[in-house]
Amino acid sequence: MKMALEGIRVLDVSEAGLAPVCCRILADMGAEVIKVERTQGGDQTRGILKISGNVPVYDINYVLEFYNLNKKGITLDLKMKEGRDILYKLVEKSDVFVCNFRPHALTDLGLEYKDISKLNPKIIYTHLSGYGLHGPEKDTGAYDFVGYWARSGVMSSLGEPGTSLPFQVPGFGDNTTGMYAACAIMMALFHRERTGEGQEVCVSLLGGGIWSMGIVLSSVLATGLEYGRISRLNQSNPIFNSYECKDGRWIQLACIQGDRYWTGICKALELGELENDLLYKTHELRMKNNVPLIKILDKLFKTKTQKEWAERLAKENIIWTTVRTPYEVANDPSAWADTYFREIDHPAGKKLKVIMPPWQFSKTPTTVRNTAPEFGQHTEEILTGVLGMSWDDIAALKEKKVIA
Repeated sequence: MKMALEGIRVLDVSEAGLAPVCCRILADMGAEVIKVERTQGGDQTRGILKISGNVPVYDINYVLEFYNLNKKGITLDLKMKEGRDILYKLVEKSDVFVCNFRPHALTDLGLEYKDISKLNPKIIYTHLSGYGLHGPEKDTGAYDFVGYWARSGVMSSLGEPGTSLPFQVPGFGDNTTGMYAACAIMMALFHRERTGEGQEVCVSLLGGGIWSMGIVLSSVLATGLEYGRISRLNQSNPIFNSYECKDGRWIQLACIQGDRYWTGICKALELGELENDLLYKTHELRMKNNVPLIKILDKLFKTKTQKEWAERLAKENIIWTTVRTPYEVANDPSAWADTYFREIDHPAGKKLKVIMPPWQFSKTPTTVRNTAPEFGQHTEEILTGVLGMSWDDIAALKEKKVIA
């Protein structure tokens, strides 16, 4: 079956999370992605399970797999002229170039847009960074914990007022901004398809975070007022709120159209006369008297378990769900039915459950063609097959340590 990006070749000259996950998305849709790694150690993600401390250790590096499924791997020492020359030859035969080096490193290595576009004017050159290429922090390093989570306002907006700021979910900003970057690359490819014109595309963690915070930051831009942390104890719409159950589990209500769902809420919770109470019978009244109503609902939800409330709420036409743990999500029948998860055979001799992009295509579906490449796994294949090098050439490159 033909894939959506079949015939597109991508050079993934990056490591960590943001740029690799962007390229993984393109690979899942059929692009040939060549991951270029340092000859000494390779992508830092290869050692992430040993140094992180925040994610459980497993005998398969599932973080590396998540970021690099469906790619081919090659090693090059780009500090050596011979290594850059090989990369330049690959540039001439590629459609997309993705990197996340800082500007000074791009200059030193001859990998700026002006260098790459001279070799291939039609290439889509994509630079991913912490804070963009044009501001005062263009050379400042960043991971998504700082560039996305802390700097874009996400971190300061979450949690109860007066409590410690929440710790970030690993890779959250990388994965979100990586999706934005893949979208940008596709738009640039579409433009090239119509005009033949390549271009430079820049995406940053800060920009990704700002876009994700669009409603909050639009409020600040329009009003000039700070957007503070909102307490669930003072949520303006009491039936757009979370509630703890008897067993310590939580229910999330999301009834934005309060009057439309108020009757269903009252039936599910057996609120009786409260439905037509003069303090709560309309959306406006519930917003005005939100604090006492939240106290009533807090007390009520703690009388039954999450499962008991789920059975009651499921009978009514309201918007709600149970708050689930990552373990529960990994076993969610809906997620498996829509192929957000798949189980594959791993070369390590085990089955591995992996995450797929959040879409389905009827004609050009996503596939898992291969697992993340072993260190330098496809170096010889690419040098001989794509660039036509001889085995003598490859032996000489290994002797000089241009390739691992």
